[in-house]
Amino acid sequence: MLKPIQSILFATDLTPNCQQALDFTIVLATRFKATIYMLHVIERLPNNMDEKLKDLLGKHQWEDLVSSHQANARRSLLGKQSTNSRVREAVNNFCKEVGIADDACDFHSSEIIISDGEIVEEILAKAVDNECDLIVLGGHKNLFSDSSAFGSTTKAVLKRAKIPVTIVPPAALS
Repeated sequence: MLKPIQSILFATDLTPNCQQALDFTIVLATRFKATIYMLHVIERLPNNMDEKLKDLLGKHQWEDLVSSHQANARRSLLGKQSTNSRVREAVNNFCKEVGIADDACDFHSSEIIISDGEIVEEILAKAVDNECDLIVLGGHKNLFSDSSAFGSTTKAVLKRAKIPVTIVPPAALS
């Protein structure tokens, strides 16, 4: 028997493909009054590449570039969080339309986590660190057909996760 969903890790690469997964996460968190942890992992470069770039750009310029990327990721996630207000409002309107009580139509909170490292390792570690009951990932459109595809990150998370993982396909392109 599955335990109740009290916290959800939503891992995003900040692409539009993840919007459906974010919307799904919000609706699920609303349904279960769960906490959402929004995670973006900045993949570390191999040490030899990192050192070459430091040598090429200079240590301070390289550190500024890395800081800038982290700040952009945080701004993007904060932007998604403000969109959450609109989604939360839409969910509340939906709940009213179908007759669900207001107190049953809210999620507790969301926390933004920006991490650097190996993507799969970080997703799994953050799920454990935050005692998450579910991991939600966004699928990607397959380049060669109209179907959704699983990338290597998704496959690795599915293979190694000790908790349920949900993959949400991206919205159909108009």
